[in-house]
Amino acid sequence: MKTDIVIEISKNSKIKYEIENGRLKVDRILYGAMNYPANYGYFDKTLDWDGDPLDALVISDQKFLPTSIVPVRVIGAIKMIDNGETDTKIITVVDVDPRFDNINKLSDLNKNILLEFKDFFENYKNLQNKKVEILGFEDIKFAENEIKEAKELYQKYHHLQKNKFISEMKKKYPNKYK
Repeated sequence: MKTDIVIEISKNSKIKYEIENGRLKVDRILYGAMNYPANYGYFDKTLDWDGDPLDALVISDQKFLPTSIVPVRVIGAIKMIDNGETDTKIITVVDVDPRFDNINKLSDLNKNILLEFKDFFENYKNLQNKKVEILGFEDIKFAENEIKEAKELYQKYHHLQKNKFISEMKKKYPNKYK
């Protein structure tokens, strides 16, 4: 599946940005000694169970500027629970760089890349005393279903404030929350 990702955070950055009303806002600086292991962004017009757009990691050897729109191929996902909420990260690879033409699924990656992603997300909030639980990696079909679901959630609920959305979803879909 080919699509576009809006970049929020450049690879190797410690700065956690959010895009609010079309403007880039510094949300926080990561508390620990870790940097984002890949470019980090989201799928536009989606809504994940945490009330934010569906997240994406973009594998590339380049750092993309926040707010850049990057053409990607979806290759899998990392399932996780972040502070009690389902917070899936879709794993993608840049689609406009021929050096990455041979990467079409997670098994095409060097295994250490996935281990770095797992290590980062398990530990990046430790100094904030927030728990992140990694449930595992999933294939392209799972990732595509997550994207479809996030688009459907956006269609139905994008008008709700984040707290109201989460409250309503916890009642309707308690299995998505811990």
